[in-house]
Amino acid sequence: MVRVRFAPSPTGNLHIGNARTAVLNYLCARSKGGVFILRIEDTDLERSRAPYQTSIENDLKWLGLEWDEGPYRQTDRFDLYRSYAQGLLEAGWAYKCFCSKEELERERAEAVKRGVPPGYGGRCRDLSSAVIAGYEREGRPFVLRFRSPGTRISFLDAIHGPMEFPPGHVEDFIIVREDQSPSYNLAASVDDLEMNITHVIRGSDHLSNTPKQIMLFHAFRKDPPTYAHHGLVTGPDRRPLSKRHGATTITEFAEMGIVNRALFNYLGTMGRKVDKEFRTAGEMVAGFSLDSLAPSDSLFDMEKLLWLNKEHLKAMDLPALLALLSLPDDYGEKVRLLRENAQTLVQLKGLLGIFEHVEVEEEGVAFLSEVEGIDRLLPYLREGVVKESLDMEQAVHDSKEMTGLDRKSSFLSLRIALTGRKSGPPLKEVFRLMSKDSILKRIEWLEMRLQERRII
Repeated sequence: MVRVRFAPSPTGNLHIGNARTAVLNYLCARSKGGVFILRIEDTDLERSRAPYQTSIENDLKWLGLEWDEGPYRQTDRFDLYRSYAQGLLEAGWAYKCFCSKEELERERAEAVKRGVPPGYGGRCRDLSSAVIAGYEREGRPFVLRFRSPGTRISFLDAIHGPMEFPPGHVEDFIIVREDQSPSYNLAASVDDLEMNITHVIRGSDHLSNTPKQIMLFHAFRKDPPTYAHHGLVTGPDRRPLSKRHGATTITEFAEMGIVNRALFNYLGTMGRKVDKEFRTAGEMVAGFSLDSLAPSDSLFDMEKLLWLNKEHLKAMDLPALLALLSLPDDYGEKVRLLRENAQTLVQLKGLLGIFEHVEVEEEGVAFLSEVEGIDRLLPYLREGVVKESLDMEQAVHDSKEMTGLDRKSSFLSLRIALTGRKSGPPLKEVFRLMSKDSILKRIEWLEMRLQERRII
């Protein structure tokens, strides 16, 4: 059975790149009838925060990613990691390193001067038992390092294809820190082993960790899982997506009016070969395969996300959309009409101002302030509304006579005066749903505003 895991660190809110990893793992599990596990990798004791874990879990639920097991927290499993580390030490796969930070920094600086890649030189690799015992009596702090075999590491990446790391590529890396907390690579490898993870699907920024984790699996005398490293999400400048590019967290996208099914759709199709962009959750699951993922980085396309969001708004059941907008059922006909013109929930709420607010957008006021005959057009509209005799076709004709404008501009004048906006759904349909009182108040407001500009 396929078993995958999403393993975020609770050191910040859920970023769009990590959310994409979560979506891909979820789709892999659901498409294979497998298990989706949530694992909280909180071994960074200084930066990990419980509120971030809560936020991550809430964002995953908002995206519709319900996990089958977990959340497991690595800080609850320290005894397990120490047991594995002790086993490695006793088997000769690990050793105690007593090098101070200052010694390591000098070693690194010397390597840079010589023009060789900086790395741990193995000073403590072959210390005698007597020397080790002496250091321990002194109370000298130490870390545990994995004894890298120095062999070639090769594996078949499910996205990149054959991958190979040359002999000596991996230095003796730390598996237990001075404070006795496990390193990322040890904890992740032990958890993947203990949780029977079959596929590790993650970003290509983790490729450098893969040979280390494969070495650990070999030391444990177990076969490693299948690794699949997808490309990263970048901004228009092809650099990793960050705050400088705009919204980056799931919460920020929700606040700007992106609906969960649209973001799920976008993250699940980004960087994949698909026959169509708009997909339901069921179609996403049914059509998923790791083979469809490209190894290259993916450009985050806000315009495509907004298009998908609009399509999902249009396809959504009206009761579900009203619930997202926190509106009662009697708004149904208005929302049905307006959603054709909105890309986000925020825009859709704004369009409801046509029915609820009397103000006219400033660009509309500016347009009408240049219209000759506006002083005749507004009273004409008021009379037609009061008498409930206003016919839109006739009004366009009469507006042309009063203002001297062409048909298009005459129609625009009517739209602004009646709805307060220069654009929107078909005017006849909007006018049918507007109350007489709201139109009269808008005309009154507009007259006062134009008087301030000394137009009327």
